[in-house]
Amino acid sequence: MPPPDDTSAKELFAEGVRRLGKRYDAEFGMSLLGTDEGKYHDPRGSLWYALGLLLTGDDAAEPERIIRNVLSMQERRDGDPHHGNFRWLYEDEVITDLNAVEFVLEGLTHILLHARDRLSPALLAEIDGAMRLGFVEVDNLDVHWTYTNIYLLDVHNSILCGEQLGDAELLDRGLRRLRDWAERTKADGAPHEFNSGTYSGVQLTALGAIVQHAKNEQARSDALEMEELVWRHVARHFHVSTQQLAGPHSRAYRRDVVGASDFLKVVLSKVLDRPELLDGTPYYDGAGREASVHVSLTEFHCPPDARELFDRVETREVRETPSRKFGMETTTYLTPEFALGSMSLPYGVGDLPEVWPAHNSCILYFAKQREPGYGVLYCRYLVNDRRVGQFVYESSRAALDLWEEGSFRTAQRAGDAIVAYGLMARGQRHVHSLRLDVRMLGIDDDSQVVVGEQPYEGGELALEAVELIGIASGEVYIGIVPLAPTKLGHGPPLVVWQDGQELIVSLYNYRGPAKQFWEYRSLAGPFFKDNVRNGFALRVAPRSAHESLAGFLAALRKTPLSDELRGSKRAVTFGGVSLQYDLRELS
Repeated sequence: MPPPDDTSAKELFAEGVRRLGKRYDAEFGMSLLGTDEGKYHDPRGSLWYALGLLLTGDDAAEPERIIRNVLSMQERRDGDPHHGNFRWLYEDEVITDLNAVEFVLEGLTHILLHARDRLSPALLAEIDGAMRLGFVEVDNLDVHWTYTNIYLLDVHNSILCGEQLGDAELLDRGLRRLRDWAERTKADGAPHEFNSGTYSGVQLTALGAIVQHAKNEQARSDALEMEELVWRHVARHFHVSTQQLAGPHSRAYRRDVVGASDFLKVVLSKVLDRPELLDGTPYYDGAGREASVHVSLTEFHCPPDARELFDRVETREVRETPSRKFGMETTTYLTPEFALGSMSLPYGVGDLPEVWPAHNSCILYFAKQREPGYGVLYCRYLVNDRRVGQFVYESSRAALDLWEEGSFRTAQRAGDAIVAYGLMARGQRHVHSLRLDVRMLGIDDDSQVVVGEQPYEGGELALEAVELIGIASGEVYIGIVPLAPTKLGHGPPLVVWQDGQELIVSLYNYRGPAKQFWEYRSLAGPFFKDNVRNGFALRVAPRSAHESLAGFLAALRKTPLSDELRGSKRAVTFGGVSLQYDLRELS
């Protein structure tokens, strides 16, 4: 149980058990996970609920039943390529998510750490066998160090399970992997999986639990050093005025993008004693927050210099290099009125980086007097007119998320940025729409929106030429200067429209009959010359810098802007910002 004097932890624990209890299927003996496709049983939530029951109830029969149901999900058939892993959902027929083994091992580890004496010898023996088999799979997977949250769960599980099982070899494995990750991360200066509302929280809980529970002094020392590094990394990006994790984000789900209560905010609510971070937002109506029980039982070790940043309202610029090897650079500019962040190229994982589409290439949070106290601007390259709430790939389990479907390069200085996009390889896919969206939340009836020379008053506005868009909202002025996109069809290149709460500026490369684009199937081959061009320049300024939106736009129109092509080299300049990249290598 959380310490008696830690009120925020006790409240978080009680709230977490209560939420998990509402999802509990007593007839089946596991927690339910509801989706548009039906109801499924979730091993992760089930294990945390079992721990909650063990710490609050007198009878261990029900939590033991839950744990055995989860153990029954382990793949034990001879010859299976992922022998020892666990099904992601009870209803899955095969192993679908290779990370399941780490999350189940994490849950079992905390059950042993916090409630081992409540379990029967028979169940303890079953857990021991399942863990040892699970670690055979973990060792076979040998997850790459750049997959930071899963790698640190591997470290956490190896060290703490190694001690729980009395397995010196497993403990040594965890120590070696922790040291290797620490050396690589310190050389880069930031976690490879950087600044994520979900996964920075996973990193902090994994490292914090090692410091809290490990008996090995070296494990505690190394984990503490790196937990403090992650805390400083997160604190530098925290925007006090909006209470948001400023961008860019290596990986962000819908709840992270729009500022809802994600994993990291649950951690911050405890450490900073700010329950308001768990308040809802009108920008998100998806699944409720997670990890309350987990976070409530974890001791964190936020250093004083990082803790102070969570209260400091100032203007600062943060530049980091999460991957020196691949040239990944990030820029975050924070002022009392707004926080603008960008990343130089797409986020990827592995020695040959596999690009993962859940990043925020350029994202702005800005302060507003109206609830919820902030607005958001972000961008996505989208194929085939997807909207929030529609299917992502073939599963509606992620319907709220808008994954990135383009490739980009960015440059930023203070509140000015250039964001350039092109296609990822399209394969044989039939396409009827290719567009770059600049999407905004919080543009309400107190805001002004001007497209070219005319006010925007709602509906769909299609223009035959790109025009400057100006916005006054909350404490900022926003200027979006579209760069002329490559035309692959005959429709209007610029459309301003609304999708629910979002105001959207769409820049089209193509909108027309469904077809295959032979030139872009693989970004190679007999027809490929250069990638398409799309993008925009962005300026954000506090209201105090200009007398009116008209004055802001007048200054913006005087800002030098060029977009030139020399062979396959594209060079864009906007005021004091410049971006150059090769259209043939943008993939």
